[in-house]
Amino acid sequence: MKKSSFAIASAASLALAGAVWAQSLPAQNATAPLDADGNGLYDDAERKQLIDVLQQNVPSIKGATFDADGDGKVTVLEQAQGRHPLTMTIGGELLKSGVQIPWAIDAFPEWITTAYVQEDVAEGTVAEHPTRGNQKRHGTQESEDSRPRRAADRGGVEFAANTGQHLTAPGSRNAQWDYRWTLLTFRIDKNTGSANETVLLDLNKGDRSLRSSPKVWFDKQSGLHVQFVGRNKGGLDRRIMVADNVVADGETWNVLACGMRYGQMYATVNGVELSTQEKQPPRFAGELPPGEGLLTHLGDARKTNMAWAYDALVFGLTEPSEAMVRKLTAWAAHRVGSQKLLPENHPYRAHRPTIDREDFPYRYLPNEEQRLAWIGKVKGDVEAKMVNAAGPRVEPEGFERAFYDDFRANRLSPSTSGEGDLWQGPGWNSSVGVDAPMLEPGRTPDVYPYDAEKQHQGVSVANDGGNMRSGAIYTINNQGHGHTWRGPKIFRVRARFDKPLEGQGPPGGLFSGFWSYDNDFLFWRTANRIEIDYLEFDGMYPNYLNSFSTHLHYSHWRENIHALKPAGYPRAKGYGGELTEEKSKLPGGIYIWDGEFRTWEFVITEGTTYVNVTLADKDGKERWVEVYRIPTEPTYLERLDLHFNLALKGRRGGPAEGKRESYAADWIEVLQKTDQLQQVPAPFTAKPKLAGSVTAGSTITCEPNVEGVTDIRYFWYADGYPLTWGTDNTYKITEAEAGKSIRCMVKAVGALDKPEAWSDVIK
Repeated sequence: MKKSSFAIASAASLALAGAVWAQSLPAQNATAPLDADGNGLYDDAERKQLIDVLQQNVPSIKGATFDADGDGKVTVLEQAQGRHPLTMTIGGELLKSGVQIPWAIDAFPEWITTAYVQEDVAEGTVAEHPTRGNQKRHGTQESEDSRPRRAADRGGVEFAANTGQHLTAPGSRNAQWDYRWTLLTFRIDKNTGSANETVLLDLNKGDRSLRSSPKVWFDKQSGLHVQFVGRNKGGLDRRIMVADNVVADGETWNVLACGMRYGQMYATVNGVELSTQEKQPPRFAGELPPGEGLLTHLGDARKTNMAWAYDALVFGLTEPSEAMVRKLTAWAAHRVGSQKLLPENHPYRAHRPTIDREDFPYRYLPNEEQRLAWIGKVKGDVEAKMVNAAGPRVEPEGFERAFYDDFRANRLSPSTSGEGDLWQGPGWNSSVGVDAPMLEPGRTPDVYPYDAEKQHQGVSVANDGGNMRSGAIYTINNQGHGHTWRGPKIFRVRARFDKPLEGQGPPGGLFSGFWSYDNDFLFWRTANRIEIDYLEFDGMYPNYLNSFSTHLHYSHWRENIHALKPAGYPRAKGYGGELTEEKSKLPGGIYIWDGEFRTWEFVITEGTTYVNVTLADKDGKERWVEVYRIPTEPTYLERLDLHFNLALKGRRGGPAEGKRESYAADWIEVLQKTDQLQQVPAPFTAKPKLAGSVTAGSTITCEPNVEGVTDIRYFWYADGYPLTWGTDNTYKITEAEAGKSIRCMVKAVGALDKPEAWSDVIK
């Protein structure tokens, strides 16, 4: 069949790109060409050469076997099998070596969720486009008339004008977590097609939050449009960016990179950053779409479309830094010979990117041997655990308040709404409610009772006409954004349970928690999930405390090759037993269901973790005593959020019909090490600096002192009380904050690992 001019022009440009690609590394320390075919991807033979270079420069893997079957090739599976991802283990050694290794999108394949690249289909009509990556969601087309064609000579997958040619693929209910970024390399001819508009991509097609996100379409007059849709109190939160720099001649390849980063949409076209016409709301979230019937469209089914083609469509994990977005864009541009479309100051306009620091984000690295040793020590050395039980607590030193909520206001929002800047309910994990499904705030029955007079925030299990419902509050929203803390820290909670009716015990199925997750697994779906349960009380055994139950759960994708043990690691607890005086040594013991408030304290230092509680003396005054202590397990020092909830194990009984049981917090506090709050990590050049007067009506401004990064969040506090967080570097002081100590924590979300720095206090 004769080639169209559309395909011939593309083939010529790609042939040139392939010749340049393998020779476009910086001259200094360049390795021998590893991408011999010049397509910007590592096939199995090239991957063997890549691994050889890595082993030559990384002592820790020098003797490791990657080519398991000895065929002179290394597959993605062989690269990953039986080890932690290389990005978690070799970064320091490789960077120290100084070797320049050509970067490719599949050099470290864990990043790729689902990828459609033209090399994976044969020339001719495309009935199915198989995918590579962690999630296989093949694009298909049953109708022969609607099938696109794969052009010769790497000319791309072409959709002819006015044909409605398109592919569909299974949608992803978890796209907000699984598809954190999107990369699309395309060309389009605006002189074709009978309509002004052609859809290129429609992920989870639909008109609700988290549907058609992203949706990408080209308009002949205005250019390329990119959309994400969330939800907030005003309804749908529809964010659209428009690019007028697309070369739409049918021959030139263009590159789109887009995604959501810490509640803000970003997009670049040919390396040029886009923006929304109106200022974006500070946070982004939405309800999960239904699990059935979700479809993603690649191409426009209407028979009015322009002629267009794609080279690669890639969806990936985590929220990439600004620097990584530049690498993604440059990889795609060099691959198709369009690097000259990049801005003149783009770091990779003249040469393709190489493996560098951005490829090695911080990740928790599980060590099973250490974990088993910790479990043995916690279980075996009971005397050490209880050495100071009921004694005066060890006074924490070197800590200061970083977060404090006394529930002076009802600051609870649905975690799917994009509104909340403090507490979110109910969180992403529906199983937390066990046999009482969790409801969002504002739903009936209200399982989040708030007492404005006493300033208490409750969570309930309610029996609504025989249907049990429960609630949970998190310091992060469904996206994983919000208040979290890393390193040594102190968590404190002052809380109580409803006192059962006289002569009755608590409903046996009640199951409470004050606990944490890390949020890394929301960004890396291949990661094991950290869970730490500081307090769990069970209505069936009302004197029993389950404390510091320590989990490293299965990964979200339970069948993936990028976790050493995706099924999880051994678990243990710091303390499991009755709080009677005989067992705990606490004078008089503790019966937690007596309706009285107590303050619990969890002090996590680098060496030892202490659990303390307040006891009331006969005169009503409270004093701190130690409950137990254990060696600090490494997961305790990771970045953790906080949760407060009440659940139900239904088989053990719950509240009577029309009744509820509640778990109420008076206040919750977090402290961190003072020296940690004084740190100035890169890319900060100095501590953030506040200016202004702390008087009602005045405005405080924060100078972030960040270099080379533009995507920044500001977390504002008054005496540790969280005021708000978002993209604004100013805060207007109200009467309530006048005269208080104002502080701002700045999070450089556009930098690798999203580093944080705190300002000094201004009064």
